[in-house]
Amino acid sequence: MLVTLTKILEPAKRGGYAVIAPDFLSINMLKHYLAVAEKYSTPIIASYPPLPIDRFRRFNHWTYKLRALCDAASIPVCLHLDHGKNPQTCIKAIKAGFTSVMIDASVFDLKQNIEMTRQVVQAARKVGISVEAEIGHVGSNMRGIEGPTDTGFLTDPNQAGCFVEHTDVDALAVSIGTQHGHYKGTPDIDFKRLEDIRSFVNIPLVLHGGSGTGEENIRRTVENGIHKINVFTDIIKPYLQATASGFNPFSGKGIRMSQREVVDIILKKYFIISGSLGKAVG
Repeated sequence: MLVTLTKILEPAKRGGYAVIAPDFLSINMLKHYLAVAEKYSTPIIASYPPLPIDRFRRFNHWTYKLRALCDAASIPVCLHLDHGKNPQTCIKAIKAGFTSVMIDASVFDLKQNIEMTRQVVQAARKVGISVEAEIGHVGSNMRGIEGPTDTGFLTDPNQAGCFVEHTDVDALAVSIGTQHGHYKGTPDIDFKRLEDIRSFVNIPLVLHGGSGTGEENIRRTVENGIHKINVFTDIIKPYLQATASGFNPFSGKGIRMSQREVVDIILKKYFIISGSLGKAVG
């Protein structure tokens, strides 16, 4: 069942849990995500990463296939564009049929971030889809789909409140100590900052860089207002290693493990930690 980000996050906000948003790189990867989410009766946000969709010649046709897969699922699914770097990219995804887009203008100053976000929100409202934006900036630990390594800066709670008021955005990604990519250890999460942000912002908050954050940290962020958690790094490496050669990234015993089984193990863990396991029922 294809739904908007708002539709999938409203129950999460009421119920005090978070919905997992894994990035997918192919239709098969998306199929694995949907199958596992259906198995555990769990809502899911299928996130397409910030690849150069402006040069994707058959983007609309491909999006049609994605929508069909998501709509056929028995659980709520949001088809989300992750980290759209400019309004034009987001508007292209809106027109193609995504049910949610993220405009990430977090590297710009507050005024420009607000202006770019408002442009996307205005376009999205015309067709009834949701918009996520980011205030503060979640940096990257590695070169990958997020681009080269960059430095993040934490979200100012006062600016977060001002940003939401002036943009009417549906969900807000915040920077509280996580980063995209691999960690050398466990990140130091600024929970006091998250509490302060929540006091200024009443819409669902989003945690980027969920991989490697640690179970206790994730549970605490959910308790303090995070309702969407982005996960990719913890999935992609073992997913790619689960080949016909029989590599088992979990036991090391050489037992054959399919990509679907890898996704099952990892997503189930995050469904449990986030509190979303079984929440598609009822």
